[in-house]
This record gives sequence, C-alpha cells and structure tokens, in this order.
Amino acid sequence: MKLWDISRKTYRQTTTLRYSSTCYSIDVASDSFSTVSGHMDGGLRFWDVRTGERTGDLNSLHEGGVTCVRFHPVNATQILTNGKDSSLKLVDMRTGSVLYTLRENGFNTTYYWSSCAISPDGLYAASVSNTSGQLFVWALKDGKLVKKLDGHKGSAGGISWGLGDS
Repeated sequence: MKLWDISRKTYRQTTTLRYSSTCYSIDVASDSFSTVSGHMDGGLRFWDVRTGERTGDLNSLHEGGVTCVRFHPVNATQILTNGKDSSLKLVDMRTGSVLYTLRENGFNTTYYWSSCAISPDGLYAASVSNTSGQLFVWALKDGKLVKKLDGHKGSAGGISWGLGDS
C-alpha cells in the first residue's frame, strides 16, 4: 500500500499488509495511521500503517466476501461494509458488534468490486444493486431504508457521495 501526498505529487510511505485471504477493499482512517481491509473470507483486518502490523481481526462478517469498507466520516470507531451476501453492515470496531444490517428486496451485491458510501454528515449509507442498477439509501440512525432510486438501465457497481448540499 502506498500513502500519497497529493500536494507534493509523491507517495510518502509504502507499507506491506500481509494476510492469507484476498483483499477486495481498503480504507484509511482520518488519522492516517489506521486502515481497515475487507477480504474474500468475509472478514475485516485492522492495520497500523506505520508498522504494517495487523492490530485486529473481525472474522465471518459477510458470507461470500467483503467487497467494500468505509470508515465513518464523523465517528471513526464505526465502519460500513458491503458484502457478497447482499447486505451492508455498520460495525463498531471497538467491540466487533454489528450495529445495523442493511438489506432490502432487490438489493444485490454480485461483484467483488461493489462499493458503498456514507454521506459526509454520517447520517446515511448508500449502495447500488448490481443486478438492477437501483440506488438504495438507508438512515444510519435506525437502519431503515429511506430511498430507492431508479436511474441505471443495467447493473452498477460503484458509488461515491459528494460534498455538496443535495
């Protein structure tokens, strides 16, 4: 893994993270020292970027693999995951407990590169169904679906949340 300093157009550090299960996604915490990785075996691994040492594991979170991991932008102790079991999970990384499992009829995660996103204010989670292309938005305060939007005529796999007001 390379950590880049965009302003200097160079990487500032290279760290090797070793584990026996294929990693599909990685996210760096706002402190720039902690990372989380999501793996084919359905688990999460926590890492210290400075040393490359694994600092923790959360096993068997998703069946079929974790396709995306995202640190919560407001509460750095929470992580959102997307899994091949067609669910998103909000996880408390201190306790390893799942706070909410987000799933809905018609939401399908079929790609190993399927992503998820958290709104900049930390109030919502979103992902797209790989089969229908529909966008699903859940409230993170209670885990309830708040919107299901049509827009793609086919499948979709990526999503990002902008910093704008709408």
